[in-house]
Amino acid sequence: MQGVEFFRDGDQLLAILVRASASSDKKYNFLTDDSAPFQLGMNFYKAGETIPGHFHLTREIQLNQVQEVIVIGHGKTKITFYGHARQQVAEATLATGDVILLASGGHGFEILEDTKIVEVKQGPYDGKVKDKIAL
Repeated sequence: MQGVEFFRDGDQLLAILVRASASSDKKYNFLTDDSAPFQLGMNFYKAGETIPGHFHLTREIQLNQVQEVIVIGHGKTKITFYGHARQQVAEATLATGDVILLASGGHGFEILEDTKIVEVKQGPYDGKVKDKIAL
């Protein structure tokens, strides 16, 4: 798959960045391991195809890690990745249409242009004091 970047701290996955321009010759492209708390995939469909209506089965899932997905609706921002020792590991610029799964480690943003960020993560949110550690 083209247009996908993986960020790591050693063997630990920090993030998967899917550029708006990402493409693949394959229809289904799952980028995360089957055991990951969030599953990130990119699928490509032809006009006229359908995805049959469906429900997802109710099941109990226990998570020990919060992950989040960021979608850049419009604008531009720089993201900095921090490893597990709280050191800066890498950075990338995100632009309109880019999607990033923040899998582990830390992160911070510098807004380069007026930017709309859509954020999706597991809940419930327990407030900044119980949910985050500032760097």
